[in-house]
Amino acid sequence: MPKLDALSLPPAVNVQLWRGDHMVRAPMAGIPTGWDALDAELPGKGWPSQCLTEVLQPQAGTLEWRLTGRGLQQCPAHKPVIALGPPLPPHASGLAQSGLAPGQLVWIHSSRPQDQLWALEQLLKANAAAALLAWLPQVQPEQIRRLQISAQQFEGPVFVFRPESSQHQASAAPLRLLVRSSQPWSLQLQLLKRRGPVHQGTLELPAVPPSLQAVLPARLWPGTVPLPQPATAAVSVSSSNTALSLPYHDTDLGRPAAPLPLPRSQRARQSSLLH
Repeated sequence: MPKLDALSLPPAVNVQLWRGDHMVRAPMAGIPTGWDALDAELPGKGWPSQCLTEVLQPQAGTLEWRLTGRGLQQCPAHKPVIALGPPLPPHASGLAQSGLAPGQLVWIHSSRPQDQLWALEQLLKANAAAALLAWLPQVQPEQIRRLQISAQQFEGPVFVFRPESSQHQASAAPLRLLVRSSQPWSLQLQLLKRRGPVHQGTLELPAVPPSLQAVLPARLWPGTVPLPQPATAAVSVSSSNTALSLPYHDTDLGRPAAPLPLPRSQRARQSSLLH
C-alpha cells in the first residue's frame, strides 16, 4: 500500500488529519493544569474539554484535589464544580485556600454505582457545570465508552477517578493518568494514554498545599537537597556513686513515661543512706 502523502490531500482534509506519532491538532480548549511541565505534554496545553480524563491512583481520597485544584481555579465562577461520589466529604475551607469558593462546589452523594453513572451522564448532556469530578471505582469499559460519547457535549474538563489496578483494562478515555504521592510534597505522574505519541518516563510535580507554603522550611520544599543529619555523640557513663539521669519519653503516647528503674546496687546504696 503506498504511503499517504499529506501534500496530495485537499487542505481542508489535511487540517483534520492526525497521525498517531504527533500531538493532536484539533482544538481541545480546556483549562491549564497549573504545571507548565504537564501542560507541555498534554494536547491542548491543559486539562481537555469534551472528553474524559481518567485518573488512576493507589488509594482514593488522597491525591485528587492536589492534582486538580490548581486547574479548578481557572473555571468560570458562574458555573458550579460538581463532585460526584467522593469517598470523603470535601473540606470546604481547604478547597477555599486552593482558590475554589465553597459556594461554587456542589457535592452529590450516592452509594449506588448505577445512580452515579446516571447522574454523571445527565450532567454531561446538560453541560451543567464548569467541571465534573466523579469517583467510579466499579465502572466497566463499556460504561466508560458511553460516558465518553456524552462528554463530547460538555464544555469543561471531566475527571473520572479509578483504582490503580484498572490500568490494564481497556478504556475509551482519550487521556489516562497514573498518579502517586512522591516525597517531599510532590506528585509523581505517568501519562498512560494521550492523543499523541507514547510518553516515556514520569513527571515530578511539586504540590505543596497552599496552607503550608508560608510556613514550610525551604529545606523541605520539592527539589531541595535534605540537610545532613548531625552525628550522634556517644555518651560514656563511668561507675560512680552519682546516678546519671537521662530523659526518657514514650514516643507512642507523646508524653514522659515512668522513669527507668535503678540498678540493684544503686537501690541498695540509697536504702543504706536513708536508714
